[in-house]
Formats: sequence, structure tokens, C-alpha cells
Amino acid sequence: MTQPALTSRQIFLRLLSYIKPHWKIFGVGIFAMVILALSEAGIPALLKPVLDGTFVEKDPTFLTWAPLSLIALFLVRGTAQIASSAAFAAISTRLMHAMREEMFERLLRLPSGYFEDNATGNIVSKFTYNVSQISNAGVDVLNTLVKDTLIVIGLLAYVFWLDWQLSLFTFILLPTVALVAKVLSKRQRRLSRGLQDSFGGMTHILDETIRGHKVIKIYGTQDYEGRRFERCAKKVRHQQFKLNVSSKIGVPIVEFVGAVIMAIIIYIGANRAAEDQLTVGGFVAFFAALGLLFSPIKRLTKLTHPLQKGLAAAETVFALIDEATEATRSTQSIERASGQVVFEQVCFRYPAAEHNTLGPIDLTIGAGKVVAFVGPSGSGKTTLVNLVPRLYEVSSGRILLDDHDVRELSLENLREQVSLVSQDVVLFNDTIAANIAYGKTASTDEIRSAATRANALAFIEEMPDGFDTLIGENGVKLSGGQRQRLAIARALLKDSPILIFDEATSALDTESERQVQEALHNLEAGRTTLVVAHRLSTIKEADRIVVIDKGHIVEQGRHDELMANGGLYRHLHDTQFSVTAKDTNTA
Repeated sequence: MTQPALTSRQIFLRLLSYIKPHWKIFGVGIFAMVILALSEAGIPALLKPVLDGTFVEKDPTFLTWAPLSLIALFLVRGTAQIASSAAFAAISTRLMHAMREEMFERLLRLPSGYFEDNATGNIVSKFTYNVSQISNAGVDVLNTLVKDTLIVIGLLAYVFWLDWQLSLFTFILLPTVALVAKVLSKRQRRLSRGLQDSFGGMTHILDETIRGHKVIKIYGTQDYEGRRFERCAKKVRHQQFKLNVSSKIGVPIVEFVGAVIMAIIIYIGANRAAEDQLTVGGFVAFFAALGLLFSPIKRLTKLTHPLQKGLAAAETVFALIDEATEATRSTQSIERASGQVVFEQVCFRYPAAEHNTLGPIDLTIGAGKVVAFVGPSGSGKTTLVNLVPRLYEVSSGRILLDDHDVRELSLENLREQVSLVSQDVVLFNDTIAANIAYGKTASTDEIRSAATRANALAFIEEMPDGFDTLIGENGVKLSGGQRQRLAIARALLKDSPILIFDEATSALDTESERQVQEALHNLEAGRTTLVVAHRLSTIKEADRIVVIDKGHIVEQGRHDELMANGGLYRHLHDTQFSVTAKDTNTA
């Protein structure tokens, strides 16, 4: 279900909620900014008595205390500025840390469909670029907003105290600032969204290029990938240019209006000073305070740029944080399942699809049996077995594990009952031992035993550091057969009653396939095994073969029975083996 869009006010208030746990640090920063604002008004306030006392009244006393007061004022001002900067830097880094942790926690619990619908680069961009922009909106903007607002209030109060009539001209400037900010904010918000999307696209291309560097080299597509990246990088450049120009438009407008007001005040103030209605010191102090007023007002005008960038980034980050996690309706659990799996009128449909991808499926798999699923590519074999551990949720019907609806079991407990050896082996940039023991606390002997049963011990002992060898990103330093055997060792160590094997031996050489098949026989012993078979020669001994076509079961039985029936299985078998025989004869 799509979450309703948040307003700018809701987004900003939600950002402030991340600051709440650090209210003490925030209080120190605010207090320091109040001191800083008062010191800003103290500069023109110091000028009036110095000028009137020194140049008008010729009192030498002012020459003594004026320099000391100036030094003390800037000492206090500097200390306050350092304190406020340190406090808000501390809050900024804490805010980014908290948001990234919250995003990552949510990412770990999102359904598989989210990762299929969102490019890796876009997700990574949210953690890097977008969160940095949020820090600007949540803390840096707040810092400037509070500090400069206090400075403006302090200076306005002082100029009104000096001459309320001249001060009325400032009411021309303030509405101008508000109008400029309002007009620019909408455009900057839209441009910021576009820029973040462009950054996500660029990150995605980088991710694909790094992962596919071998394919790019072999197929000589460096120029093509270069052009693809250039188009995306140009889009980023154009968005950045428009956003930067938009952020600079407001300042010249404010400066021009300010210059007109200053000119009017100079003319009127000079005449009033000539008529002794305003002292020289008072006029200079008023003029200085007004001059100091323009700097914070210009900074406040420029706030629309980082603020809108941050709010646009926050929209995407909060959208991730608010994504619905994998649904669990119960905390029920079972000990170790016997392994019986029953499909009752199971249907599955992708969210945007008009028709079911699978179903209805009715199938009973006895505990400890080996059942293979075969069929043409895209028939729904992998989707069906992925419904058991709830990597996808059934659209209708139910799946029973030992007479328990899998939706009534907690996800943690359900997945404790299942081991997965996928056709896309996933390994982590860690040691061999850590990859085998992934998700489990295991002793060295247990890890070694699992590696032995997976036919992996021989090649592990040949590695430079044995079990402590780092294997690189996704096991890049290992062959396909070695990666597969490590995945089998991991499943052996987990020792779950149900095994899902999405076969990948078709990509292996004969010797690697033989070793993997031997490891699989060790793994299948005493477990309910669901095999998605691509190479039919590997599943002849299965207790049952289920043939799926266009999301429906069209045949099931043992190998000999299905061959005798002359149906789809026979066709797939004969086609595969005729191609294999032809390739062999050609070789």
C-alpha cells in the first residue's frame, strides 16, 4: 500500500524528532547562538557611545574602555560561534548515523519484491547522497535559521530603539524576502527531486560497470558504457546548474531592495542629523546596524536551496523507512519440523500483474522426500519453491508445514526450518570460515566437518590461509564449483529439515558437477528437498518429478513413469539430450 505524501511541515517536524534525543547538546547550541545574536547587535551598540563620546564630547575615557570592550565582545562572539558549530556538528553526524541505521534495519526486512522493483544504485544513493542532503535540512538549515533569526530580531530591536521612524523602512525588505523565498522554494524542490533521481541513475550505472567489468571488456562495450554514463552525468550537470542558478537568484533581488532602502535612509538620516534630531553616533550606529541586518537576511533567503534539497531527499528516505516490511501475523513457532509440505490451492500474482503467475497448485510433499520441479524457462518453478520460506507471499490458498500454515509461523522460526542453495550463489567479502558459518555460531571442528561433507576441504586447504582466506566480493577469487560447494557447506552447517536447491550445476565443468552432486547427496540425506532442475540428468533418482508449465502442474511422477507417458517431461528430456548428443558429436 502506497504511503500518502508528507507535507514539507510534516517532513521537517519528523526530522526534528531525530534531534530530540540530543536535546542537551541542542540546548547548548541554541544558547551559544543567542549569545552570538546579542553580540551581533552589540557591535553597532558599541559604536554609538564611542563616536559620540570621542568625537563629539571629546571625553578621553572612551578611548580607554572602547578598545577593551571591543576585544571582549569579539572574544565572547568567537567562543559562542565555536560552541554552536561544535554542538550542531555533533547533532548533524548523529542524525545521519541514526537515519542510516534505521534505513538499513528496514532494508533488511523488506520483501523480495522491493529489490526487484528498485535499482541497487538508487538504493545506495539514498544512503549516501540523500542522507547528506537531509543533514543540511535538519541541522545546518536549523542552525542558520535560529541564529540569523535571532540576529535579525536583535538588530531590528536596536534600530527601532534608536529611531522607530527610520526603522519602518525595514518593513519593505522583510516581505520581499518572504515573497522571493516562497516563489523559489517550489522550483528548487522540483529540481532537487530530479537531481536525486539523476544521482541514483548514475550510481546504478557505476554499480553495473563495476560488477560487469569482465563482460564489458570481452564484448568491447567501453565506448557504449562511456556514452551511457556521459548521458546520465550530463543530466546530473544540467540539474545541478539549474538548481545552483535558482539558489542564487534571490540574493541579488534582496540586495537591490536593500540598496534602495539604504539610499533612502542615508538621505533622510543625513537631513535629520543636520537638524540635530539624530546624533552622529546614533546615525552611524543605525546605519551600521542596518548594514549588519542585510547579511543574515541574505543568508535566510539562501536557505530555500539547502532546505528544499534536504526536504526532497527526506521524502525518498522516509519512503524507504516507511516501506512495509515482510508481513508476519503470528509469533507461533515449532521446534524442528519433520518436513512435510502441502500446497493447497496456492496462487501467486505479482502486484502489477493482471493474471496469476502460478496456480492454483495442489501438491503434497512427504517428509524426507526429494521432489524435483522441471519445466520450460519462466514456467514458475523458482517462484513456487520461494513461496515456502515466504520470500514471496501467496496471493491465495495456503502452504502448510507439518500442518501449520506458514503465515501463522514467525518468519524467523519458519526460515530456521529451511536452507537455500541458490543458482545465484551469494558469498560475502569475508573469510571462508565466516561464509560457511554465516548466521550461526559454530566451532572450528563443525565448520571443518561441513566443508568435508561438501567436498570443499581439499581446495580450502590449498588456499593461502586455509579457512581464514578472504574470498573477495561474492567469492570472486573462487571458481563456480568452489562457490557452490561453500554454499552447500553453509546449508549443511545450518542443518535445516527442508532444503531448497535452485540447481546451478549446468554452468559447471564435469568434475566440478560431480563433486557438487556428491555434496548434494550428503546434504539431502534425511531432509525434504525441493530441487529446481535445469539439467534433467541430475534428478532421475528423485522420489517425484513435478512438471510445471505456465504456472500449472501438468505432470508428476518418477522419471521412468514420465518418460513412458510421452508428455512435456519426455519432450524436455529428449530435446535436452539430443542437443547434448549433438554438441558431443560436434566436439
